[in-house]
Amino acid sequence: MSKPIIHLSAPANPADAMLKSLKFESTKELVAAARAALGPRYRVRAKSKLVEAKLDEQNGGRSDDRARIDELQSVIEDERVVALVALKGGGWLTRIIPHLDFAPLHKRKTPLAVFGFSEITPLVNLIGLRRRGFGFYYMTPGYPVTAMERYARQNIRKLRQTPMSSKAVGAFAKRWAHKQGREQFDAYFRELAAVLEGGAPGRAVTGKLVSGSLPDESSATFIGGCLSLVTPLTVAAYAKQIKPDGKWIVLEDLGEAPHRIDRQFAHLKLAGWFEKCAGVLVGDFHMGGRDQAAETLAILDYHLPTQRSVPVVQTNLVGHTWPQAMLPVGRALTMRCQPGRGRHKDVTITWPTDRLRVVGA
Repeated sequence: MSKPIIHLSAPANPADAMLKSLKFESTKELVAAARAALGPRYRVRAKSKLVEAKLDEQNGGRSDDRARIDELQSVIEDERVVALVALKGGGWLTRIIPHLDFAPLHKRKTPLAVFGFSEITPLVNLIGLRRRGFGFYYMTPGYPVTAMERYARQNIRKLRQTPMSSKAVGAFAKRWAHKQGREQFDAYFRELAAVLEGGAPGRAVTGKLVSGSLPDESSATFIGGCLSLVTPLTVAAYAKQIKPDGKWIVLEDLGEAPHRIDRQFAHLKLAGWFEKCAGVLVGDFHMGGRDQAAETLAILDYHLPTQRSVPVVQTNLVGHTWPQAMLPVGRALTMRCQPGRGRHKDVTITWPTDRLRVVGA
């Protein structure tokens, strides 16, 4: 029997910069490293031409839409592929989503999982909400290098005891992040293999209940992701496929000015999402080095229904941040709420791994 296939793709921005940051000479070398981390059970493949394509911001980003559509469609239809792993987020994916046919997911004998976040938000939701699809909202394998540099800047006192100038901090953060890049890459694929086979992820999503109320234990199903990518999913073409009714909405983003966050929350309100949802999970929001958690929660308060109390949980483990925790989309998870040390209750989100097994399901 042939080995299940893990398909590595750069469906949004090309991943050439990622190859350089992890010191891979080619896509072939990256594939070999992923295969070694996953173990002998899997085949790993990628299309070098698409992974290393050139980006032209001034002329529509990428000029290979047809090839990317064909690549993703073949993954959706290929029964041998058990996981699609996005190597990079960035941009230019949303415009090709309408050209994909997700109907074959209902007919597949083997499930298909997709791993990604940010620009990959539509793909994670549209696959994760299908009967034979699994969507895991999670960082891309090259992302930790970028996010860890920011983490090091913010936590310099934990990492270095001696005082440093701001210029020295920047240099140290860059070295610290890049030094651990390959180790994090390997850890990513080891975790991916464990999750595909019904194991637990390396970290659970934890947060604080900042408004509303929750029982000690409840079931919660999540949809959403990056705010600026969630709003396109509310239009008619997808509204029937991605419904907020009785579900928790996940929202996170980076580099968005407060007035733009407000505008996009208004979009969700006008689409009826806040009226119909069971709750809101607010992930990491930041612009540059400035944390936007407090202002985002204040803005959200203007858009939540007044006739009922909608629980809001805030977490720093979902979004453009590090460390990150994996969050399945479209599947019933377990949410536990208990008193914490501060004024807000602690929330932990876990999932029954036996129900999320992809390989051998």
